[in-house]
Amino acid sequence: MTRVVSLAALAAVLISAPARGMDPTPRATAVTSVSIVPATGKAQVVIGIAGSVDIEDFTLEAPYRIVLDLSGATLGVPPQMYDKVARGGIRNVRLAQYKKDVVRVVIDLDTTRSYSIDRGSNDVRVSISAPGSRFDAWHGARDAAQPVAERPEQTEAPKARTRMAAPATSTQPRITVTYQDADIRDVLAAFAAFSGRTIVVGKGVEGKITAEVRDQPWDVAMNAILQSQNLAAGEDNNGIITVDSYGNILAKQATEPLVTQLIPVNYTRASSLVETIGSLLSKDCPPQAAGAAQVSVQSCPARGSVRADTATNTLLVTEVPSRMNDLVSYVRDLDVRTPQVSIKAKIILVDRTDIQDIGIAYDFGSSGAFFNKLVQRPSAFGPIDTNGDGVPDATRPTEYFDPSKTPSVFRVGGNSLAAIANANQRVANPALSLLFSTTLGKFSLTSFIDALQEVRLADIQAEPSIVTLDNKKARIVVGEETPIRVLDANSAGTGAAARATVSFKESGIILEVVPHITSNRQILMTLHSERSSLALAASDLGYTFAKQLAENQLLVSDGETAVIGGLTVTQVSVSKAGIPLLVDLPLIGKLFGHTSSQEDKRDLLILVTPHIVDDGDKLGGTAAPR
Repeated sequence: MTRVVSLAALAAVLISAPARGMDPTPRATAVTSVSIVPATGKAQVVIGIAGSVDIEDFTLEAPYRIVLDLSGATLGVPPQMYDKVARGGIRNVRLAQYKKDVVRVVIDLDTTRSYSIDRGSNDVRVSISAPGSRFDAWHGARDAAQPVAERPEQTEAPKARTRMAAPATSTQPRITVTYQDADIRDVLAAFAAFSGRTIVVGKGVEGKITAEVRDQPWDVAMNAILQSQNLAAGEDNNGIITVDSYGNILAKQATEPLVTQLIPVNYTRASSLVETIGSLLSKDCPPQAAGAAQVSVQSCPARGSVRADTATNTLLVTEVPSRMNDLVSYVRDLDVRTPQVSIKAKIILVDRTDIQDIGIAYDFGSSGAFFNKLVQRPSAFGPIDTNGDGVPDATRPTEYFDPSKTPSVFRVGGNSLAAIANANQRVANPALSLLFSTTLGKFSLTSFIDALQEVRLADIQAEPSIVTLDNKKARIVVGEETPIRVLDANSAGTGAAARATVSFKESGIILEVVPHITSNRQILMTLHSERSSLALAASDLGYTFAKQLAENQLLVSDGETAVIGGLTVTQVSVSKAGIPLLVDLPLIGKLFGHTSSQEDKRDLLILVTPHIVDDGDKLGGTAAPR
């Protein structure tokens, strides 16, 4: 049964021993929580314990693991509770009751990493080297009411704060206590004794407290109690905590003299913070008369001011001293390094053409009648000396008929017949050409066999890459701008020429991207990837633009290659030409015609690989998409 703390002995009880309202038997050997939090250049595994334990650690290979044996402890959390999300090189955290009084903690890592162990009063911290790693903290406990926050490095000086608002996470010692109608001043004295801090109470602080606190950080518990009484706590540069009412705090700020401080800004533009910081300045509200309508604090003018010096990227802040450290802290929280994203795209265009042509053509005619120019027939002969003895012993053609001037007929038995030949149906640029000629009486018959098989393959690859800040649009163009002239026919008048305007059209390799890094280190991208080329139009319209592009949004993991676009176009054409009727005969029809087949296949593939550039990474150091 829970006991009520005696008000007179409350402070002494809290200092001496946890009795009468404090938990008399704390979980001295229980592992109460496990957390993973980021730190400068490292990731910390925080093992919450409620007592003293002996620690033994060693490592294992394939895969690399850090093993901790906590002697004198019992497991108070589920053994398998980690979400297995990679954080700072940590892939998994497993716990087990290895022996009756030994809890074993196994930390799975992605590679060999250096580590150190820091033992605190209520936790064990394993600091693992993770330079440049950024991730969100994770917490798992038997009671996940309060996650564990990052504990400051021992080598850093504590930051001065003027507000005591408890953070969402806390690593302060936990307290279990019950109050019933206790004076607020006695309660604050008990918290001062428990925490070892100096707490100064204002004269306007009064009231009775009834509360039951179970296993909560003392600062979280104290702030909850103060908020229930409309009270606030502030901490000065010396670490002294002052508790007072909101009205007294505002009245004190209204009479404080103003001071001015320069706050340098590293990553953000100082001018972009002026409006935000200006809205946090203390207000100069006039005193309200009894019964008058309440005036909103936001409508009151600010006492101080905020200005930005663009030359040095510095904020010039004028404010009361009690609020200055708050504003400095806000600026530090807003002035964070914006992560960068390196994006590599790959546009692959494969163009394949298969051509097969085969044809048989004929030419039949006399020496004075023919329809084509493929087989020239002589119309006159002259003597020649073939053996060099000075006596002509042979003849050769000296003149050929011009089909355009000579009637294209030949006579068989005194009758004129139209051509019975298709010699003009030849394969263009054949790879194989056979010619056969024979004489039939006064006529000659010539046949042509032409064949062609051609394969054309074009593989075009473009690999644009670019680096940009998170949530900032980036654009890269590798190509040319073509001037396009447009005539305005309506502007042409009597004796006046039409007015022409010139615009420029981009063509080439174009990549536009707007990346956004999510909380789990994935990348949401809005992409425009294009490959375009310019060609003269067949008509008088000017130019045509051939494009291969993709516009979409996709979510990709860090370093993952994704296919954002794919297109395959296949075109097949078959033609047959030859002597009518004969070309359609079965089996032998191919002897009287020409057959052509052509297949065009075009493949387009667009790949993209984003990579988050962490601190210390080299720009452009990511691998190209494969």
